[in-house]
Amino acid sequence: MEKRRGRGALERASEVFDIPGEAAAGLPRVTITGYSKIHVENHRGLLEYSTERIAVNTGRMVIRINGRDLELTAMSDLELVVTGTVISVEYII
Repeated sequence: MEKRRGRGALERASEVFDIPGEAAAGLPRVTITGYSKIHVENHRGLLEYSTERIAVNTGRMVIRINGRDLELTAMSDLELVVTGTVISVEYII
């Protein structure tokens, strides 16, 4: 493994333990499948919930999902899944 100066502790730890950098830093990971499914990892709860808008708190930002017939189909402490017709996704810092 090549050593580089100036790298942060989180970056080094993510390499050593083979952990994705965003998970090590507590950043959200958003996976969008087509226009009908969004998977959010590393969330900290919901701020808003309706069939047209779902706002997800991630600690560092809010992810706002806009659409039609939106539904929270799965949720755990660290991840959630939203299905429906997704019109837009906004990242609010």
